[in-house]
Amino acid sequence: MEASPSLFQAAEMEMLVGRLESWLYRLFAAVRSVTQALPGADETLREVVQELVNERAAVSAAVRHRPYLPLVDGARACIEHLVETVRAYLAALDAPTPLEAQRHADVAQKRMDASGDVLGMHMEKVNRLNELLEVDGFQDQMVVLLRQSMMELGATDLADLSALAEAEVARILGTSPQYGYGGGLQFALQRALMVAQGDEDRFERIVKGSFEIFSQNPELLSVLAQSPHFKSDYEAAMLDLFDAASQVAQAAVCGVPRQVGRSMVDIAASLVEGAGQLVAIALLVASGQKSRPYDKLRQDNATDLLRSARTRPVMENLLGGFNLDLRTAQAHRMVRYQDDGVRIEIKSGSQEISWSELNDEIIRACESAMGCFVGLTLAFNQLDVNLLDATSYHSFGISPAVMLSVGMSGLGCQEIFLEEREGSWTVHLEAPEGSPLTVLVAGASALIPDSIEIFTLHAKREDGWHVLSGPVSLLRPFLDPANEADDHYGLAAVRFQRVWTYDGQPCVTKAVIRGWTARQAIAALDGGLRSVPQLRVLRAFAVEVTDPELAESLSAAIRYVRLGDFVEHKTSLLVAKLATWASAEVEYTPV
Repeated sequence: MEASPSLFQAAEMEMLVGRLESWLYRLFAAVRSVTQALPGADETLREVVQELVNERAAVSAAVRHRPYLPLVDGARACIEHLVETVRAYLAALDAPTPLEAQRHADVAQKRMDASGDVLGMHMEKVNRLNELLEVDGFQDQMVVLLRQSMMELGATDLADLSALAEAEVARILGTSPQYGYGGGLQFALQRALMVAQGDEDRFERIVKGSFEIFSQNPELLSVLAQSPHFKSDYEAAMLDLFDAASQVAQAAVCGVPRQVGRSMVDIAASLVEGAGQLVAIALLVASGQKSRPYDKLRQDNATDLLRSARTRPVMENLLGGFNLDLRTAQAHRMVRYQDDGVRIEIKSGSQEISWSELNDEIIRACESAMGCFVGLTLAFNQLDVNLLDATSYHSFGISPAVMLSVGMSGLGCQEIFLEEREGSWTVHLEAPEGSPLTVLVAGASALIPDSIEIFTLHAKREDGWHVLSGPVSLLRPFLDPANEADDHYGLAAVRFQRVWTYDGQPCVTKAVIRGWTARQAIAALDGGLRSVPQLRVLRAFAVEVTDPELAESLSAAIRYVRLGDFVEHKTSLLVAKLATWASAEVEYTPV
């Protein structure tokens, strides 16, 4: 059995990067010594080059096992970049003509200049994995993944992260999710996990490949959604995947005694029976290979389903990492635990698996299932069936308090505490100076479940505590991008500020509401009869906010549009009030 060399533990990788950075300076000095024909320069250059050769041999011999696979691949890329740099310098020193020497020297210098960036990108991978492995709890790991993803994509808050992640999905698949997809955060977390400890390129290939299968025959796929068990099985499998990846990565860091090894074998078997079975069923049904109802198929043997799917080349590459032999051996108590791994006995013979290999297989299985789940979620979205929404983070095992803490801290808030009651959320925090509380509420809006009716924000500022509170229903329109091109979007913002209260008073005064509504009405009047629907909406809003005088003037405006100059003098006077309110200077302070 083969163990992963300790060289590629994250801490050792930091030392490797440091050695390579130091080596770059010594290479440059050695090349300069040779060009100046200094005594012993040739021998010094040989020694420097030999150091790189030794590092290359060590890196080349390293096993590509998860969770250290990104570090091994990154180290190999760094070494090969430096090897090409050396070759260019040696070619310059050995060139037959000055012109040829200069050409090779220019190439070498460009590679040397880029070396810092190459090493920097690799060190970023080291830091990402270190940051993930240094935290103990599952919730803390999810926080790390969210923050890493926000930093990578340049997201300002979780709503922004979800949108940017959906754009990444669109890049991979060549098609954009429809409204209500809800899988942005799911993809962001999964991709961040694979970037840190898996094979990011393979993950993206699985997303694309699985989507192509799931979407090839929408009628076949839609049958799955009819089962009352499918969505709950999907959510349970999703949680199992995040749990498994978290536990196995920690085991890789801390070492695997036999007792922990038993848990790892259980995890590997459960992935076959859970996520592996669901993905296999979805692939077989979507491709027309299975036609029985999902509720019947979920009772079948998971190993047989996966084996059946793997007989098809297009599916085999999507289902790597699920160890069917290990699951069979575990079910028949034919697993023998050893210090360095396990030996399994099955009908076809015996097999030994090291702990390092088992770590790699489990994370690879998570990689396969997570990629397929992204493809499956988007394929359902194309059918207007959404397996997730923006508040489905509980299916990843993340509590509302953790999600809110991550989202609000991304907006600069501190000391965040969530108080949950039936039908209401109350958030206590220290707000960043200069940031309106309405902006903070908007940043949290995507995280509020449908069951919450009232949201209250207690925010501490330099001048003391302030309270912003109101119905969650008035936040929902801002989550629908379709509203942005509609006049109702502006109305939703004004309604929100009029109904929500700041320190017990409406966020905006009656005068502000009159001024805004009047300006909308004056602008609409230029449209003639086409303005009537909008004027009616504005009048209904005036009634809603209990301003009968404003509603009366809007009724007059509708009459004026219909009759023109034939309206009575009273109607003209009422319409004139709109112009007065529209031009009045009214104090407005954002809260």
